[in-house]
Amino acid sequence: MSLSRQTSTGSSGSRKASIGSLNRKASTESTGSARKYSIGSYNGIVSLTENISVLPKMIVFDLDYTLWPLWIEMYSPPFHMESHRNEPQVRDKGGRIVNPYPEVKDILVELKESGCELGVASRTPEIKGARRLIETLGWDKYIPFKEIYPGCKTTHFENLSKHTHIPLSEMIFFDDEERNIKDLTAAGVVSILVDDRGVTRKAVREGLLKFEKERSKDTGVESK
Repeated sequence: MSLSRQTSTGSSGSRKASIGSLNRKASTESTGSARKYSIGSYNGIVSLTENISVLPKMIVFDLDYTLWPLWIEMYSPPFHMESHRNEPQVRDKGGRIVNPYPEVKDILVELKESGCELGVASRTPEIKGARRLIETLGWDKYIPFKEIYPGCKTTHFENLSKHTHIPLSEMIFFDDEERNIKDLTAAGVVSILVDDRGVTRKAVREGLLKFEKERSKDTGVESK
């Protein structure tokens, strides 16, 4: 039986993870190996954007339990990268492992090369820690747009639209919180709920196909 995670927001705006968060089985003790891909295929797998005629101009991700399997406020910067059995591994100030979900790095690389703008939108109060971990992971080169602060996700997206001049209707969002998905869907953003595995190739591919289907209907363009 899977126990749901719960969060509460106090007057300080900080979130507290309940014991129920133990249902998140994705271990931070491991990270996927670096894999090569080419345009059109990825180790024999269809590329994320192949045969999709209508793509979003911007792809936005939440952070906690979406790109990495943890609450960032529970870990202490500075973070440092090391090698373990020839695999990259990140640790925090106290030596605890702070790895992202295993497929995320390759997904970011592929999406960036597809021409889509990438961004993150997170309500975490640990702004400095989140930015430091993104930097340590080497993701700054893929994710230039970051809205990281407590508050409503719609505010994050309004700011992303303001900075990039990309309308909300041209964005897609991946998050693990149903409330955020509902809020952004109501605001006109195609929004995808990820499961306990966080962002995976399957989730991104299916999300992009959903975007194509919905926006093709809006524009009258026939999807493949």
